[in-house]
Amino acid sequence: MASFFSTIGRLLGLAQDEPSRPGWSIPSYEDVCQARASLKALNLPTELVLQILDYAHYWPQYEYVSNFRQPKVAAAQGGRPSHATLCADMDALNNTTVEEVLRYGETCKIKSVEFNIASLDQAWTSENTHGTFNTSSWLEVSILRKMDHTTTAATGPHLSHMRFSDPCDYHQTVSSQGWSLIKRPQSAKQGPQDGEGDFAWYLQGNRVAVGLDEYRIVWSVEGQEGNEGAGSGEGFLNELTEGDRILVWARAKVSCLFYDGIL
Repeated sequence: MASFFSTIGRLLGLAQDEPSRPGWSIPSYEDVCQARASLKALNLPTELVLQILDYAHYWPQYEYVSNFRQPKVAAAQGGRPSHATLCADMDALNNTTVEEVLRYGETCKIKSVEFNIASLDQAWTSENTHGTFNTSSWLEVSILRKMDHTTTAATGPHLSHMRFSDPCDYHQTVSSQGWSLIKRPQSAKQGPQDGEGDFAWYLQGNRVAVGLDEYRIVWSVEGQEGNEGAGSGEGFLNELTEGDRILVWARAKVSCLFYDGIL
């Protein structure tokens, strides 16, 4: 049994470690344009200007916060070896932050995704894995894409009421509705993801039989940040394109709960 107590995805830039930082630490698109113009006024080459802004992580940002009023329960029952509960469904490149950038003819590319989560495993184990990340309860992330490019959809399929064994099970269901989960590189497999079709990136494992822990995982163009139980996010940012949705799954080989959480 495991509980997952908060999932937050922040797109288009590295999110702040402390939510109490003043507003000026999160630049708007206008702020970025002004900084770019100031650097250009110094007669710096455009390539160097962009490198400076990237080095400073001076990017617009979009924040998504999970908001569940009741726990979401995932339980491996009825002969199913595992269970997947959909915990978050967010639009990657169709939001107010991106819309502002696109109005000025810019091209958007996600530089970084940050997840802040708090999670815990069951309070006991019969194996010699206490305190390790050799776990059977974890979080993972999928990319959902509308395959019919002649139409657009404001939201993804409404299937939160259905039960799924794993993301591959979900993929087989939504494919008849014109949606598809994007496959990760096989080399990005981690933990207990064998034999599940490569439809999700491993995000964070629970420390076995330990209480609530908070985790920060960053997947960026510069690499990955996180602890030894975090996923690498290999290939994730390169796959994201306009219209994609990011799904966060709570996974367990045994019962798990997902609770509401805010930063």
